Amino acid sequence: MSFKYYATKTGEDRWTLPKTGSMKVDAVAFLSDALYESSEEEMWRQLSVAASYEGVTAAYAMPDCHMGFGVPIGCVIVTDNVVIQAASGYDISCGVIYLKTNLTAEDVGDYQKREQWVVEVEKRIATGIGSSRPDLMPAFSHKEAQNILRHGAKALGISSELCERHYTPVPDNIDLTKIEKAYEKVVPQLGSVGGGNHFVEMQIDRDSGEVFVMIHCGSRGYGHRTADHFFHEGAQLRGLADNRREESWLYIDEPLGKEYWAYHNSAANFAIANRHIITHGVIQALQEIFKSATAEVYYEISHNLVQEETLVLPDGTIKRGFVHRKGATRAFPAGHPDLAKTRWAATGHPCLIPGSMYHGAAILFAEQGAHASACSVNHGSGRIMARGRARRELLSQQGYINEEMRNVERIFAGVKVTGIVTNTEDVVLDECAHVYKDLDLVLQTLETAGIAKVAHRLFPVANIKGAD
Repeated sequence: MSFKYYATKTGEDRWTLPKTGSMKVDAVAFLSDALYESSEEEMWRQLSVAASYEGVTAAYAMPDCHMGFGVPIGCVIVTDNVVIQAASGYDISCGVIYLKTNLTAEDVGDYQKREQWVVEVEKRIATGIGSSRPDLMPAFSHKEAQNILRHGAKALGISSELCERHYTPVPDNIDLTKIEKAYEKVVPQLGSVGGGNHFVEMQIDRDSGEVFVMIHCGSRGYGHRTADHFFHEGAQLRGLADNRREESWLYIDEPLGKEYWAYHNSAANFAIANRHIITHGVIQALQEIFKSATAEVYYEISHNLVQEETLVLPDGTIKRGFVHRKGATRAFPAGHPDLAKTRWAATGHPCLIPGSMYHGAAILFAEQGAHASACSVNHGSGRIMARGRARRELLSQQGYINEEMRNVERIFAGVKVTGIVTNTEDVVLDECAHVYKDLDLVLQTLETAGIAKVAHRLFPVANIKGAD
């Protein structure tokens, strides 16, 4: 059976996969006709799996969706009383933070100055796998680390209004040193970006010429090893073979479910604080190179996370549920109950959407139609080429791709800026422009579906990645 061709178009840029087999609910995918045609059969099969877990009440695929591990990347699953580990994944609370600066396109137009900024950032922030720390990177004690694991950005004195949530409570009786292989990563990796698709990027608003810095990273080794531990434990509890451990799920009120929830939240707290810690090094580097520079946190948000939230159903009913966003971003519109009495109550909070290191990113605000996707949007543009395939098939084009990045010209509020600076001699092939979907097509799908509107379209002028 083809799950893809079993789906039917049920609205503009909306497709529905009816319940079949073990599915508990219909699954809805927000895709334009072009995105639907290019979607993978395996993504649709995984979407059916997402709709088949115990306790599922809704399942969605965002327009950046593609095949993942167990469930698609770019999917949203809503449950009652159940936590699905695969829908948070190994990089628990991977996410984005934006800094808004006082700089303009004219200030950062000089390519060599941007190269100098990249060097200064790398003096202050660790990138890549492992735990190597630059000399100017701040160190943390185990006492400080414990406070961060329990209180996230609150431990750093960060305002809750700058974060999707600045911490998630962890019960006092939980020993966060218990998973030794996880805990040993906390102190060495606080304030680091990591490898893969994680980065620090200077961007310019296409229309206003304002300069922003986006930081994309997660819970590093602590989150990965925490997730791995509970995949094994969950598989044993559910009677699954170890090679099927990513299919495990947990009742939130059973002992292992309570324990996982506490550790999941501690990993989220690490990730949230980690992003805020990194901003200090970025700001110092800006001030070192662009002498009059100032910058402040605009907003911070996760896109690999399970959160207990208020749901507004189509009939207006309000209930609580666990919303799993695997490669998807929370998008509360104006008037959402969970934004009451916050600075975002009248506008909705910003949704921060990274894209490729060539095609840029966006900041969105949710529309009332977001309730049709459990108040969720995509977390990026979405892959069309796996990492290994990209490295093999694009190797012959390395020189062209390097030149593409070095010579691209864009106009920002009347100012021409040439080139995207990178911190590697060769552009990382598995992160280049050619391995991702068209971000503007993805964003247009959200707008057509009435889920969100683009407030800022931003393009990179300097990108710092960690080597794998």
